[in-house]
Amino acid sequence: MARRITRLILFIAFFFIFAAVLAFFLKDDSNSYARVLRHEFYRQQNIDYLFCGASHTSHGINPRIADLSFNKNVFNAGTPAQQIDGTVAVLKQAVKLYSIEKVFMEMDFGIITSYGIKERPGHTADYIVLDFLRDPLIKLDYMLKMTVPAYYLNSLLPIGKDKLMDLDPKKVSAKIKSVITGRYFKYEFGDEKSSYACKGCVLDSESISDGSFSSDSFEESIGPQNIHPDIISCLNQIVEICRKNNIELIFYSMPYSDFFLNEKGDYDQYLNFCRNFATQNSCPYYDFNLCREKYFSLCDHDFSDDNHLNQSGIEKYTEIFCSFFTGKIPEDELFYASYADKMASISERIFGLVLITSQDQKSLTVYPVTNCRDKSRITYDFYAVSDGKLNPLALNTSSTTVGFPGAGFGMLKITARLDGQITNAVSRAYFSY
Repeated sequence: MARRITRLILFIAFFFIFAAVLAFFLKDDSNSYARVLRHEFYRQQNIDYLFCGASHTSHGINPRIADLSFNKNVFNAGTPAQQIDGTVAVLKQAVKLYSIEKVFMEMDFGIITSYGIKERPGHTADYIVLDFLRDPLIKLDYMLKMTVPAYYLNSLLPIGKDKLMDLDPKKVSAKIKSVITGRYFKYEFGDEKSSYACKGCVLDSESISDGSFSSDSFEESIGPQNIHPDIISCLNQIVEICRKNNIELIFYSMPYSDFFLNEKGDYDQYLNFCRNFATQNSCPYYDFNLCREKYFSLCDHDFSDDNHLNQSGIEKYTEIFCSFFTGKIPEDELFYASYADKMASISERIFGLVLITSQDQKSLTVYPVTNCRDKSRITYDFYAVSDGKLNPLALNTSSTTVGFPGAGFGMLKITARLDGQITNAVSRAYFSY
């Protein structure tokens, strides 16, 4: 009996060692900013100001600028698509290691209005957080709470579903080569599209051309009715952790593109939820989407997509963030009272276009995302693109629907005009029956 138990233990040990080695070389993380962030996180002498959240946090404050402004050590602990319970776990880990003075909690509505913990369709973001954690008790607690029991074995094993495994021979060979040469252990991140500033800050070099925001579907409207009880529970845990550790907690929202916010519907519903939650817990909340253009404004080219800042956007945002929190700009001067007030106060413009293909795949309808009340002032030019040439389908028309020029594949170019001036230009591939 003892031999059988010993053999079983040895089998399990060898299996885990083999699985761990295999998982290491199959994991596509050679150029992962989360891995670089984790490496740097555990090498800080102390973290004074901790920024918590998901990818908006990592594409938010540049510590090289903020450290000088605050005279504090600033760190962004946002990993890709980090869910709110993941943020709780990361905060627990940070509090155990460092004497944190302030926590800035980014209220990313994509995360706050997401699934309940047990309802997630995938766990890639959760396993990234699991890899981030080092304290065994925090790690175990998070692993047991982040999913349902059916996933426990997958979570426990080094290799498994949603764990960034890639069987592409070229990628595996590149990973092996990077390990042999030692490059893997230099913890570098970056390519032609992005770079790593330091302490959790990612700088994207790609930018959106001004006037080119578009999407193929309408975003769901957000409001208090969308907030799952699991999310509220995790937010309460964050409040409690900060209270127990005498940490000042500040809730805030990153600036997103006005196209993204207007596409969501009534953003003020979400704004009111954040304000009410913060007030109920005696914490401040600041929404940098409400900044007056006198002090802070972003162009389309300050974004890498419709809701993530690129390098130029991050630099602008970090400057205004630090100016506000160092008392250089009063709150009542910097912020509008509501997003509706901001939209009513700024110049009328078209933020972007939503392009909806008909069910029969024969036409396209354009919906302008705009703060212009009189839609009759908006006109469109529709072109079919063929061999690099623009063939007009309709010019300077108030009609928002255009038929595809024929069956098969093709490309359309749509320009939008406000008071006769071209403000937006987008292209879209189509397939017509």
